[in-house]
Amino acid sequence: MAHRPIRRRTVLLGAAAAAAATQLPKAAQAEAYPVFNIKTDFGALGNGVANDSAAFRAAKAAVVAAGGGTLDIPAGVYIVGEETAGVGASGTAYYKSADIFNITAADSVDFLHIRGTAGAVLRLKAGLHYGAFFPIGHASAGQAYHAPGAFTTASYAAEIGWMIGVIAGGEIIIEDLELDGNNDQLVIGGRHGNVDIQLKATGIRLLQNADVTITDVYTHHHGLDGLTLGWGGLTTSDPLKPHVVTRVRSEYNGRQGLSWTGGNSLTVTDSQFNHTGRGAIQSLPKAGLDIEAESSITRNGYFNNCEFVNNVGEGVNCTTGDSGYTRFEGCTFWGTTNFSAYTSKPGLVFKWCNFHGQANVGYGDPNDALTTKYAACLFEDREWTNGQVFRDGYLIADAGPVGDNVRYTDCTFRALEVRSVWTAIPTGTTPVRHFIHCTFEHRYTGVADLGLQWHGWGSRLVGCGFTEAMGTTTNRYYINLNDVVVDASPNGVPTTVSGPKVRWGNPTTGLTGTIPVGPYG
Repeated sequence: MAHRPIRRRTVLLGAAAAAAATQLPKAAQAEAYPVFNIKTDFGALGNGVANDSAAFRAAKAAVVAAGGGTLDIPAGVYIVGEETAGVGASGTAYYKSADIFNITAADSVDFLHIRGTAGAVLRLKAGLHYGAFFPIGHASAGQAYHAPGAFTTASYAAEIGWMIGVIAGGEIIIEDLELDGNNDQLVIGGRHGNVDIQLKATGIRLLQNADVTITDVYTHHHGLDGLTLGWGGLTTSDPLKPHVVTRVRSEYNGRQGLSWTGGNSLTVTDSQFNHTGRGAIQSLPKAGLDIEAESSITRNGYFNNCEFVNNVGEGVNCTTGDSGYTRFEGCTFWGTTNFSAYTSKPGLVFKWCNFHGQANVGYGDPNDALTTKYAACLFEDREWTNGQVFRDGYLIADAGPVGDNVRYTDCTFRALEVRSVWTAIPTGTTPVRHFIHCTFEHRYTGVADLGLQWHGWGSRLVGCGFTEAMGTTTNRYYINLNDVVVDASPNGVPTTVSGPKVRWGNPTTGLTGTIPVGPYG
């Protein structure tokens, strides 16, 4: 594709100017770098037909040559993604992808602003190959290869890459853009990775960038992740690396809505990470959010008013690496086929959050500062709009780790068609799950007569209420007690059982009304 000459105003003074720009205050950095336009400077058409990949590669080269810059993307549908087939030596990959907009660590930029506008869409070309395919020279060259188990032979890999990738940059700003991975139009091969297809096919992948802002981006239907953010090799003594994500919608991707693979200071607001694995591709863990430090740490995460809904895997998965240390406020976790949240790492806090579908209890530790905490949260097995919710017997359970010392304060547990709580015998000798001023509302009549509705073994109750809405059933139920302690509430609110269907400790002779302070079971 022929490209128009770069305008005079886009020519920079080179390395000296770039070095000077890094000394400027953040707000002034943009003025020190050139502004490019993907259409007028690089010949992109954005007509939904022509392949504009070469224009984006040229734009990347110009930004790198200038040490940074702003790339304007006017409204239009930009078809991107290219591959060559059957070109190369015997034993090499049959399908080879070309970059779209990929700034590597060797390139590096101090400032990058990708500035879209309403109606600016990057859409992956239909018909690209993704997964394992027989390599050049094989009798079945170019055909899908389906390994019986884990498979990582590089010569069989066909991957897409990422639409926007930046490694080791300075200030990165991406806004007002739609990235369509078009995964239902890919030609899917066999598994490649330890599980499923774990090859490059991501909307935005930003690693080791000092300062990141992503705003008003819709990234969807990618083979792997809608958004990957990471910084390898960080330690707790390193300075903050602020990443701010606002009004991002990441949906129908194969592996994750968001993979946070390392970092210190991630703030995500008013964003949705929904429907992972509900497109044409599924790759474990198939979560809305995966907090998984890879040779690094995750610290100072904060999510406000975010959604993690209807993912094939967990709404949030935090189980691997030196991860955790994240606060969620006003978020909704809705598991339709898997846990609403599944966590086993320290330093997680949930406040004003809604959990629909079973959640596991979380991380326990003798150090109260590290244990998982829930405040003013709702746990309920209400079905999503598709009529599904993940029910596995209880609203919360000690699935995975035993959550010693986990704390629930001012939480509501509304059990519609499951029991409310299942916790195991604690690892110590004293009750270690704390339920403080919580309400347990039992509505489930599917439990057999004389069966239990609550199995909170190893729990401490302070000012809690057990209520019921059983309708006309004649069945009788009970609160199952073992290593349970009722403590007095500082504000004088007692622990109570409303009855008469649900009773304290025994389905026929158990107490109702106020439960005396003391140990039980």
